[in-house]
Amino acid sequence: MKAALIGTAALVAVLAAVATDAGDAFAQAPPYVGTWASRTAQCRVGQESQNAPLIMRRDGYDQHEAHCKFTSVRAQGPAWAVKAQCMVEGDTQNMDLVLQVSGNRLTIRDEAGARTLERCR
Repeated sequence: MKAALIGTAALVAVLAAVATDAGDAFAQAPPYVGTWASRTAQCRVGQESQNAPLIMRRDGYDQHEAHCKFTSVRAQGPAWAVKAQCMVEGDTQNMDLVLQVSGNRLTIRDEAGARTLERCR
């Protein structure tokens, strides 16, 4: 009985350690996650407005009537190559993006060019 309890306690300790390590890996969000805007005042605008800030998640983003789900995210040095499937004002679009964070700035590159946004606080 005592050996079984010690074995169970050891198994619980191992599982807890594995869960903690996995949790840390999943808890660490990429630096691009957050709310971003072209100017500080935009940070206070609600998503119902055309001038809404960009809300970036690990797996996609939302901005007013644009909603994107990342289908692929690949680290490329200090940037991420992203394939996204987006719904923009009811129209489905596939997009290729490059995201790069430097300090409190996020640069998003796509076929139209690059735009740089500031992190909202």
